[in-house]
Amino acid sequence: MTNSQKLTPQATTEAFMVQFWQHGYAQTTVDELITVGQLSRSQFYRHYRSKSVALRRSLQAYQTILDEQLTQLIQRDHAMGTPLTALLADCLLMPFQSERWPAGCLMVNLMAELGDQDALIADQTQAIYADLQTRLVGLLSPHASDLAVTVSMVATSLMQVRTGLQVLAKQHPSAAQLKQQAMASVDLIIRGQ
Repeated sequence: MTNSQKLTPQATTEAFMVQFWQHGYAQTTVDELITVGQLSRSQFYRHYRSKSVALRRSLQAYQTILDEQLTQLIQRDHAMGTPLTALLADCLLMPFQSERWPAGCLMVNLMAELGDQDALIADQTQAIYADLQTRLVGLLSPHASDLAVTVSMVATSLMQVRTGLQVLAKQHPSAAQLKQQAMASVDLIIRGQ
């Protein structure tokens, strides 16, 4: 393999992220990470030390990409004059519907698979949720005094989804059940129920 064929460190981390996303943490082997990351075994262990470190770095990449895409989405919707409720709907659905992302919301997938088995991953996942929540609250804050009831309901529901998924994840449901609950929650928020 020549140097021109090797991935950049950022591209390697994103390749890891997609691998974890498509196949799950437990089903992804170090050998598969080495292959998709175009690394030798010694390079992998020198730069990442373990599969769990590779996952944590993948989550950092996910958070960066999520933030960038959310910024672009908000700027686009503001430029188009999109109503606030539709803007919130776009933001909530983005982690589930992005064409770039292969298998729903990576955070929900990890909560379903790992639950509270890995405290560092759980903390990192919760930090990403908190950042997303803060971002959406920031959208609502300038309009707090004149928000329509439906928008207020969306905001309230958003705050409850994170807590609900955290509680549900601690009950160790199957990945399919947690994903189904996440999608149902988002659907209810979008409809303003």
